[in-house]
Amino acid sequence: MRVKALLLSVALAAGLAAVPSAGGAVADEVARPCRDVPVTPVRTGAVFNDPAGGDATAIVRAICNLVHQAPAGSRIRIAHFVVSGAAGLDFATELIAAHRRGVDVQMVLDGWQDTTPAAEALRAELGTDESADSWLHVCSRVSPEGNTSSCIGTKGQHNKFYLFSRTGDARDVVVQSSANLTDVNSRTYWNNATTLVGNTKLYAAYDAYFEDLAAERATDDYYRTTTTGMPGGTVRSYFFPRAEGDHVLEILAKVGCDGGTTIHIGMSEWDSYRIAIAERLVALSGQGCRVKIVHGLMDDEVLATLSADPRIERRVLNDASALPGRIHSKYFLIDGEFDGDANARWVFTGSPNWNATSLRRNDEAMIQTNIRSVFDAYEANFGYMFATAS
Repeated sequence: MRVKALLLSVALAAGLAAVPSAGGAVADEVARPCRDVPVTPVRTGAVFNDPAGGDATAIVRAICNLVHQAPAGSRIRIAHFVVSGAAGLDFATELIAAHRRGVDVQMVLDGWQDTTPAAEALRAELGTDESADSWLHVCSRVSPEGNTSSCIGTKGQHNKFYLFSRTGDARDVVVQSSANLTDVNSRTYWNNATTLVGNTKLYAAYDAYFEDLAAERATDDYYRTTTTGMPGGTVRSYFFPRAEGDHVLEILAKVGCDGGTTIHIGMSEWDSYRIAIAERLVALSGQGCRVKIVHGLMDDEVLATLSADPRIERRVLNDASALPGRIHSKYFLIDGEFDGDANARWVFTGSPNWNATSLRRNDEAMIQTNIRSVFDAYEANFGYMFATAS
């Protein structure tokens, strides 16, 4: 197995060297953004891809910074949807290097693209024996559509989160992201990632979810939440699928519009199954809330509902092939009256889109936090996306 892994690793490096330089130095940076990432302190915060501004690999660099600082004897756990292309190979190289210096690496992957060179290299290096310290688990619950596979739900393992038992001077590090490890995510996609450091209760909640994914504890109603405090504020985790109800509607039911509450939404996909969210936003707009939206794919019924209210400002980022690119983030922000607090500032972000699949069928996770530095970073990112979008 080790010989095969070494051969695959050599082939991997050769393949990366041969990636066409469509954009010269920029293409080379996209192919290997992890290789020379500078070591920086591990802190709670947020990071965003900026394809329009020439920094489309910020998220994977931030995660690789954590991988590079994970010491021997520590553990990295990753739940991911897709790891492919030159970007996926680059990340796989860093995980393999971490494993070879003594880090335990465990990964749960959707079965959609489990034969990519990156996935094959990880499988060869880590093995599939889950009684060992390191392994790759590919979800086996193939969807009825035949194109994805879940571990708990009935469609896909759509998560994008990372758990580090130790990295740098930190312990119990959770990274919740919206980004896949693919070339298009490192070229033209707008994504976000939040790092939360030292929150033992939050880490334990994600760790338990990871173990349920790996054990394939199948159910169509996994939904559960965990709320915990940490320096700077509160964090709440959400895990899916959910059989009934809609967490977004429950959240928006707590919003009041006195004093000019703002709701900012950056959403990759939004279908008519979640039309009630659009209807609630129209109602809130009518009550005086200011609503702004940057979106990608959106069903006609949702578009018509939102467009009927001229007070709702809506812009589009939906071109995966050319800049300014496509929004792949899935977040919303509430600034104002929320749940009895007249001056609340909340971020809600993770892997779920606003569609039926993410709510009812996928394995997904998201967080809610009012840590001010994190909120300010997301608010700045939304303003930038809104200004860039058409």
